[in-house]
Amino acid sequence: MENGSGRTHIKISFAGNINLDTKILRSILMGDLIKEIQNMFSEHDDFFLEKELKDRTPIYLMGFNTLIDLTKSNKYVRQMAASSASVTELFINLSDQVDVDTVQIKNALLKGKLVIVSENDKRNAIVDPVSRNLTRSIAEPQSQSPLQSSVDAFVEDINTNIGLIRKRMNTERLYHCSYEVGELENRKLSMLYIKGMAPDALIKEIKRQIKKIDSDIDTVEDLNKYFGVRRFSLVSHVFQTELPNEATSLLKKNRIVLFLDNYPFALVFPQTLWDMFNIASDRNYPSILAYAIRTLRGVGAIVNVLLPALYVSFVSVNPEALKIDLALFVSESRQGIPFPALIETIIMVVLVDLILEAIVRLPKSVGPTITMVGGIILGQAMVEAKLVSQLLVIVVTAIVISGSVVAGIQNSLYIRLLRYPILILASIYGILGMFIGFLFTIVYLANLKSIGIPYTSFHINRKGDAK
Repeated sequence: MENGSGRTHIKISFAGNINLDTKILRSILMGDLIKEIQNMFSEHDDFFLEKELKDRTPIYLMGFNTLIDLTKSNKYVRQMAASSASVTELFINLSDQVDVDTVQIKNALLKGKLVIVSENDKRNAIVDPVSRNLTRSIAEPQSQSPLQSSVDAFVEDINTNIGLIRKRMNTERLYHCSYEVGELENRKLSMLYIKGMAPDALIKEIKRQIKKIDSDIDTVEDLNKYFGVRRFSLVSHVFQTELPNEATSLLKKNRIVLFLDNYPFALVFPQTLWDMFNIASDRNYPSILAYAIRTLRGVGAIVNVLLPALYVSFVSVNPEALKIDLALFVSESRQGIPFPALIETIIMVVLVDLILEAIVRLPKSVGPTITMVGGIILGQAMVEAKLVSQLLVIVVTAIVISGSVVAGIQNSLYIRLLRYPILILASIYGILGMFIGFLFTIVYLANLKSIGIPYTSFHINRKGDAK
């Protein structure tokens, strides 16, 4: 139809209703899917594209051979093809994810799935392949030593870890929520709790915080920052355990357990001060023995924090607090020592921390032997050279032993760090400074909270209050 301006307008109208086939429309929008995927992963040497025939119709298998066992997966596809009447029936039999878009295909490939595409991109499917075994089997724990308890430990596979918990708690009240977090990589994060035991307010807040995660979670500290403001804090929001029995016990104490894919530890939230003294296997002993062991752990933590400061107080600031005989003994042990008591103590404490760190970092076959022999030889040489006193060697030995009685590697690390400010205060104000430093430490720990739950809580009840 022409108007006065000389332009022609074509108007097309349809009578009736026409329903477009969504699969045909999707095929048109996808275009040449095979070439697009090839270009996307052209620089990945482990990407494969295999061609197979079904009723003379070419189908293409895509994936990463570092994640997929191609031989076994291909054999499985051929077996399914033999029992399928057509290509369409084959795709339906192989998967319930059929005719998906390019983004879903890309994500599936990166997660180790097998993608099958028919000729001319008319059909596609995401298939669960026969994967390569990239995870270690369940073994004994490496960082914890359970006594009178099961000796299996968590592994890197998140589904295996959840299965270890469900194996011990076959109840419908154990709830599991799964998330994918991250910006560059979608890392799986799972949350477990017992319905009716974990506080509802705590569950809602944790879910809200997890949904706010908009960055990659590579470490526990990356996850920590979403559970409350504790910048430059020594204490973590979560208690890490390698033992399924420990995680199960804490679930029954109204806690929430988090699992991060490719991380072989359970992250128990929230962590409290009592967790470093109370271990699940203690309940295998009579009550009196269990309480005695926990008391010893508490004494060990206090000794580890205060003993170096007490030594410096008595030697350099408050020798009059000792009996005459003991004061003379301490004075005689320090004859010929060129350093002040503070410098002498800091040298030995730092040296011990270096030895403990070396034990962790060196290979297990030689680490303990080298560090033990080196520590003994070095300590003996320093005493004979009159660089440190024999009494300080005894003190340092005591703090090494006492620092290893609490549960959790992170807990023992931050206890070791707490003794330094107390040591400095003791060198200035003596016994008074030691007690002031210890009081400030207690106040600092009592001030810590995880989503409203104090760190010094002994119990978390179902309403979310702490006692």
